[in-house]
Amino acid sequence: MLAGKCEYGFFMLMQLISKLRAAKPPRAKAGRSIGLNIGKANIVGCEIASQGDQVTLEHCGRAEVRAAEPVADQLKKFCGEMGFQSKEVNLSIKGYGVVIRFLIFPKMTPEEFASSIQFEAEKYLPFSISEVVLDYHINAQSSRADENSMEVILVAAKRAEVEKLVKSVEPSGLRVKAVDLDIFACINALEFSVPEMKEQVIGFVDFGAGDTTLCICEQGTVAFSRDIAFGGNDLTALIRRKLNVSQEEAYRIQHSASLPEGEQRAVVEVALDRLFQELKLSLNYFYNQHQNVTAVSCFYISGGFSQCSVLSELLGSRIEVPVKKWDPTEKMSLGPALNREALKPLIPFLPVSIGLALRTL
Repeated sequence: MLAGKCEYGFFMLMQLISKLRAAKPPRAKAGRSIGLNIGKANIVGCEIASQGDQVTLEHCGRAEVRAAEPVADQLKKFCGEMGFQSKEVNLSIKGYGVVIRFLIFPKMTPEEFASSIQFEAEKYLPFSISEVVLDYHINAQSSRADENSMEVILVAAKRAEVEKLVKSVEPSGLRVKAVDLDIFACINALEFSVPEMKEQVIGFVDFGAGDTTLCICEQGTVAFSRDIAFGGNDLTALIRRKLNVSQEEAYRIQHSASLPEGEQRAVVEVALDRLFQELKLSLNYFYNQHQNVTAVSCFYISGGFSQCSVLSELLGSRIEVPVKKWDPTEKMSLGPALNREALKPLIPFLPVSIGLALRTL
């Protein structure tokens, strides 16, 4: 079972757990796809076109979310300003309504597992099986399994959360083609940009406004994922409280290109050290669960919060793994409406929307 069907007639596209096939060749005929990432702080969208083996980023942009305005109204305005040509969009979800489990079962055939999963799944979920869209993958590449066992990646999303997302978008005139998970979309974009990750053990961290998501991939398959309840908004609030400054000044401090030694930097470092400790604990947990795995070669980072200069300076030394920033547009051509220089400030925000758009090319 690679997808659970919702009553809206679209699918939870979770093929990433099937093999993270982000870099599948674009179809020979022309294709066009839009990815929309509707986050807590920003709406980020992109439109990608393909022709043969040529992939072109035609349009992309970002807009701040306005809490008092209906999402559909914001999307209608945003898509119009971006110049998107298609009305079909791919969306993503994350948060408490999404569960990813990495489970060990006695070895059995795919057919045997398919017949038992509906009965087995509920014991591993915080929701009733009737409330979720369910997907799974038997991970043949897992270093945790032996000759008598197998690892299964189980993914569940609350049906109500998916339907709520779709209903919030439909009045804009957009048609939802697919719904994926934020972290899977990010890794989808990463594999397209860094195909060699399929031969390595790599980490990925998305530093968002509301939370931070860690994912580790083993030879191209998701092996570990965790959400940490600390994001850019939390750091801004902490700076504001500790230094008694305005929201705007706290945000400026957080995103300073260089923060010298002093009270401001000390406050930021103390706050970030808590996050670094959680990331390090997660990495150690992964190693404890995967004792035969090779070491994580590097962590790729993205998200608006990753622009914090102190974070990018200290992360590698705190978790003792090299850290790399990356550009999900690097291997794409740009359409006439875009240029590399103007695109630079957007790069940390783009992985989810690009991964979503790539999914259905």
